[in-house]
Amino acid sequence: MLQEAFMAGIWSSVGSTLGKLSGTSDVVGESYMLWGSLLVLMILVNTWGCRCYLRSLDASTSSVAPTVISSASSYILSGIIGVALFNEASSFQWWIGTVLIVQGLALVARQRKS
Repeated sequence: MLQEAFMAGIWSSVGSTLGKLSGTSDVVGESYMLWGSLLVLMILVNTWGCRCYLRSLDASTSSVAPTVISSASSYILSGIIGVALFNEASSFQWWIGTVLIVQGLALVARQRKS
């Protein structure tokens, strides 16, 4: 369950990256073939991510844990891709905020004692 949920977040980030690349004129230029290929690949990757997410939901007794894991992995990887690939600004505050969001998600997903 953990691996499928983690992979769902990764595939989600990759799909978003492909979508952003398809809208970037520096990458696509005037090539409709490249633009269409990136869009088709984005759809396939997002479909695969949904498959992983649904498999993690099926394997889990609660929907909270897969949602938290996939959201956290997607959020962190999207930030890393944004900085590394698209030269987006990233501050220390952003990373502290990311850590706090992940900790909050972990608190929501933790097992409660009966």
